[in-house]
Amino acid sequence: MTATRRRLLVFGGLLAWALVLGGLAVVSHRTDPPTVREQRDLAAGVGALDRALGLTVGQAGPRTVPVIMPVTINEGCRITPMRSGATATGVVRFFTAAGGAEDFLTVLGAGYPASYLVEVSTDRKALRADAGEFVALRGKVISPEEVQVTLTTGCRPVNTAVAHLLPEYPQEAGPRDLLTALGASVVDDESISFAQCPAGGPTVTASAVGHGLTAGPAAARAHDGGDLVLDTTKAYAYRRGPSEAVALLPTGGHDTRAYVTKLC
Repeated sequence: MTATRRRLLVFGGLLAWALVLGGLAVVSHRTDPPTVREQRDLAAGVGALDRALGLTVGQAGPRTVPVIMPVTINEGCRITPMRSGATATGVVRFFTAAGGAEDFLTVLGAGYPASYLVEVSTDRKALRADAGEFVALRGKVISPEEVQVTLTTGCRPVNTAVAHLLPEYPQEAGPRDLLTALGASVVDDESISFAQCPAGGPTVTASAVGHGLTAGPAAARAHDGGDLVLDTTKAYAYRRGPSEAVALLPTGGHDTRAYVTKLC
């Protein structure tokens, strides 16, 4: 066999092997599950984050008031030195009965599916979990009466307009009506946050700030006939029956931010 023929055979073999590897790569890309976060775009991450938020809110018992904060999307992070992306973060705040935060964190950790691989610290002040789809979940005791859970997608590629990633819900009238009943002269800074309940449908937190209140938060609970959960100088929280919860947080002077959450 001549040297030229040997070179042709070697080249042909390498070309055939390259075609085989290329075909396997295409099949793997189309059929294999993602193995790293960077293989999933932000839309997939936001969907998983939304479901995890709803599952988290759904664990609030009758002595706990959850508040869903607006999901934030921050652009400009780096997936690689040559590729930028965005990160979505969701937060749920839980107000508990006096001194109940550590007990609730333990209950919260036990309420997630086994697939979340929850780890609760020995001092019962923090937990960490994997919410699936490469979404990280972290919980911590903020005060003896508050637990905060944060979920983040990490930096992901964005394949659609960021404004289209989050669904929209109509603004609820609850906070405005409540603050007006407390004598607010002006109600502004309204917002709405939401998550998908485990059984489907949304859980929603509507929020607004009331200025110049003439009545204290206890007047709101008396008006609603709600069940008191927490009464401190930093937060006043109560339940309106099994499906709604209210948190009132002073913001200075006679101003208060009201959160009204429709529960799962």
